[in-house]
Amino acid sequence: MGNQTRYISTWQLISILISSMIGVGILTMPRTTSATLHQMGWLGPIVGGMITLFPLLAIVYLSKQYPGLTFVEYSPLVLGGRRNPRLGRMLSYPLMFLFISFQFMNAGMVARGFGEVIVTAVLLETPLEMILLTLSLIVLYLCMFEPEVLVRVNELLFPIMLIPIFLIPYVTFSAASWYNLLPLHIDSWKDVMGTGLGTFSLYTGFELMMIYFGLAMPGARIALTSWIGLCFAVLSYTLTAAAGIVVFGYEELQHLIWPTLEIVKTAQSTGWFLERLESAFLTIWMASVFTAFGNMYYSMIFAIRLWFGKGIRFQRVTATILMFPLFYYSLLPQNIVAFFSYVKKLTYYGYLTTVFIPILLAFLHWSRQSTDSSVAESKKGET
Repeated sequence: MGNQTRYISTWQLISILISSMIGVGILTMPRTTSATLHQMGWLGPIVGGMITLFPLLAIVYLSKQYPGLTFVEYSPLVLGGRRNPRLGRMLSYPLMFLFISFQFMNAGMVARGFGEVIVTAVLLETPLEMILLTLSLIVLYLCMFEPEVLVRVNELLFPIMLIPIFLIPYVTFSAASWYNLLPLHIDSWKDVMGTGLGTFSLYTGFELMMIYFGLAMPGARIALTSWIGLCFAVLSYTLTAAAGIVVFGYEELQHLIWPTLEIVKTAQSTGWFLERLESAFLTIWMASVFTAFGNMYYSMIFAIRLWFGKGIRFQRVTATILMFPLFYYSLLPQNIVAFFSYVKKLTYYGYLTTVFIPILLAFLHWSRQSTDSSVAESKKGET
């Protein structure tokens, strides 16, 4: 293991990280963050980003300690040490299961969220199953190739995704009521932390770097990648949340299913050259969700491939087989209310994968290094 080609540059890592973190959640986020924080809802993405920082730094630390190795390859070394690889491999099985199962469930719900938006906002007469099937087949095609193809797709689509991030605030703020942000007062810090913990789910996707950092070319600046990616995502979500509050007010936001889409619709009266700006926004948003879904599903399949030590043919067969249960899993929620409820429950399960695993492995590696260095110093003192 660890002999895969390392070819992902710093810029490509940034595009993968941001594309993985920004997806379906941006359409509902102004409503969810302002539900308890009201006019201070824009604080939610900032607190969520601060929580994300800790596991992300743990991933960077582990990737620097084990350059050229993915999470699948270095977790047995961390858990069992280099002297007990078999024990480490056995102890890593639960972590592998957590990572793979969460990516499976998260990818399924991302696909379902994509389908719900398309069915309710664009293709009103198209069956949900056809939307999901089309998306699944495109992502399945990506899994037929080595990771380099996925990396190139992210790199190609990423510049397009930059457009709505700054277009939304610019267009909507001109027709906004700034009094909706007042008063600047926090009633309960408990609510701030609760909203931050809930908003943390928006950033899920950063844990994929446990795989992609292992494919980074020598000299790639993974720490810089993490800072730029996280700061960009925090800025995007904060501006979008603030835009929703100043345009509609937190009370009206609670009655909108896709508030961010409604924000874009308000831009029609500002004299822009596009008659239906939300159509252009949805086109770019679809590219964003496609890369997020593709990155999640591909990392899951690639992790299984590395786990079994197989090649590209095994990856193709596995990707094809698992796409069937993923398709039916994404159809489990009976309606959009059940979908939102399911996603909320999935957030708590995600903490195990996205927070617990990287921080646990980083702590174990650090403690082992500290123990080994202290033992070495004591032996040196005895001699």
